[in-house]
Amino acid sequence: MRLLGVFVCVFIMEHCYLLAYRHYSICRNSFQDTINTKIDRGAKTLVFHISSRKEDKLMRDITLCHPRLQKLATELIQKCSAQGLQIKIGETLRTRSEQDTLYAQGRTTPGNIVTNAPGSSYSSYHQWGTAFDIYRADGRGAYYDKDGFFTRVGAIGVSIGLEWGGNWKSIVDKPHFQLPDWGSSTSGIKKEFKTPEEFMKTWKEAEKIVEGWQKDANSWWYQNADGTWAKSEWRLINHHWYLFGANGYIRKGWHRWNPDTKQVDPEDGSGEWYYFQETGDLEGACWHGTEKGSLEIWHIK
Repeated sequence: MRLLGVFVCVFIMEHCYLLAYRHYSICRNSFQDTINTKIDRGAKTLVFHISSRKEDKLMRDITLCHPRLQKLATELIQKCSAQGLQIKIGETLRTRSEQDTLYAQGRTTPGNIVTNAPGSSYSSYHQWGTAFDIYRADGRGAYYDKDGFFTRVGAIGVSIGLEWGGNWKSIVDKPHFQLPDWGSSTSGIKKEFKTPEEFMKTWKEAEKIVEGWQKDANSWWYQNADGTWAKSEWRLINHHWYLFGANGYIRKGWHRWNPDTKQVDPEDGSGEWYYFQETGDLEGACWHGTEKGSLEIWHIK
């Protein structure tokens, strides 16, 4: 029995040593991967500082992205946290070579196809600094979604004005979010700016917040002076009333408004009906019924 006990102890010690060695090897390799690593991003050469934390890698730096996307990413993380959904930024800006490497996966290199956007044609919004990916940070697995985690996060992202990859038809990409300004394809942004480098030159102007109407590929929205925007509220602008949805866009056509819950088109069907002009100079302006049964633009003289 003593010999058996000694054998068991030795066996356990050997396995503990092997596990410890594997853990050390993994940490060491991860550590070495981040030493003296340089990536050329246009005019700047950015260097990874010595670190063993994956979060420190350059592709997870949201500050490299468009100023408005940075604010939306922060808002998404905060709103998700408030609902018990812990997320972190997984990827942000990608170089042409990084995007080409991803595009090759499942085509010329092992793995599953994860993108339809080749880097050589600037076909990914990641290359333009207008997209980021998130991952789950609650210990249940970075991309575990059997409990609908990413669908809940996606709904929050859409509600604050982001486009969500989970709504795509071709390759459904639930961890992906991007600015909706130029549509799902990069053809619009390429036509306007030609290259990511030219587009990034405009970012300093984008940081200057100007209060007023803004329009993107989806519809009109109203920029506040503090960088936020009107949402889930009525707003009197130029003597006319407008209603903004939870995503910040003006409502057009027939819509309900519940003043108690401050919801547009609540799921329970509550609230009163209003009609908003769909075209013309007063697009989105509210129409009111008169005593004679006709409709007129609801305005304040």
